[in-house]
Amino acid sequence: MAVASALGCAGSSSPASAAVRLQRIMHGLSNPVYLTSPRGDPRLFVVEKCGVIRVDRAGRVLRRPFLNITRIVSCTSEEGLLSMAFDPNYRKNGFFYVDYVNRNGDTRVARYRVEAGHPNIANPFSKVILAKVNQPPFANHKGGQLQFGPDGKLYIGLGDGGSEGDPNNRGQSGGPLAAILRLNVRIPGAHYRVYAYGLRNPWRFSFDRATGDMWIGDVGQDHWEEVDHLRKGAPPGTNFGWSYYEGTHVFKVQAINRTHLKFPALQYPHSAPSGPGNCAVTGGYVYRGKVIKKLRGYYVYGDLCSGRIWKRRAAGGRPVLMSRISFKVSPLDSFGEGQAGGLYVISLNGSIYKLMPT
Repeated sequence: MAVASALGCAGSSSPASAAVRLQRIMHGLSNPVYLTSPRGDPRLFVVEKCGVIRVDRAGRVLRRPFLNITRIVSCTSEEGLLSMAFDPNYRKNGFFYVDYVNRNGDTRVARYRVEAGHPNIANPFSKVILAKVNQPPFANHKGGQLQFGPDGKLYIGLGDGGSEGDPNNRGQSGGPLAAILRLNVRIPGAHYRVYAYGLRNPWRFSFDRATGDMWIGDVGQDHWEEVDHLRKGAPPGTNFGWSYYEGTHVFKVQAINRTHLKFPALQYPHSAPSGPGNCAVTGGYVYRGKVIKKLRGYYVYGDLCSGRIWKRRAAGGRPVLMSRISFKVSPLDSFGEGQAGGLYVISLNGSIYKLMPT
């Protein structure tokens, strides 16, 4: 787990693409799936799939894990410790939250607390389970993203429970599966509520730091990948259409409530003109950092299998391929955002890259 050199530069004619290169900052990790940072904190926290969270401090990954819960985490297929989120008041209360699939195959969202006087170590005995969602007996489509929204509430992404083709029509059941849930962690004993549904597997979603809008990368079935968008303050109840629709295309005719139906902000096929090999969208972030000026205001996302990275203006417009960054990062399983708005690209092969200016 060490610092490495730059990978290369983006080479499309687009100004924003030409302004970007990738620099590998970590390698040798064990199945990293997420990266985040507490507000106002320069450290990076890396989530490893089988139940470990590691701390990168000033370019060095600390030997001792921040948290190790491997004994309670299922690490098969798409299960595991899938993400973490720091409480907005972390500097005062030391709380952070994790989403994991337990040994019975069910989703749990738990709160932990940092060890008093030891900022790089969590207290493993401080666990409080805040949300329980029992899952069907399949090992895929668990979602797993946690993010705090601009309203201070915790948002939880869950897939349709797995298998293929949504066999139990969970997508149009109204949740809690195939949905994004919302939980007010400030109220002891509060129960989650369904915020949006009709999602096949919202593996990664994020909130724009500047506008508060939500961007959701929803993994498709056979042909279409999609990114969904909700403006800040959108009321609960949006239906994104799965499994009646895959993207904007009819997948399986069934009962559907069209009252709050919303189609994707963008979609792309598995056999895109930019090249074959796409298979699963990896939702990213709207870049609001200060270092890459020409990338500000672009939503950056990618594809797990092809490793391609795209950008699209958050305010609208046609997506543009960030061409020569693409094929360098595969499997591209997640993006991460640092405390100053810097963007990171995470590969399941154990490496993490930072988007840098050329």
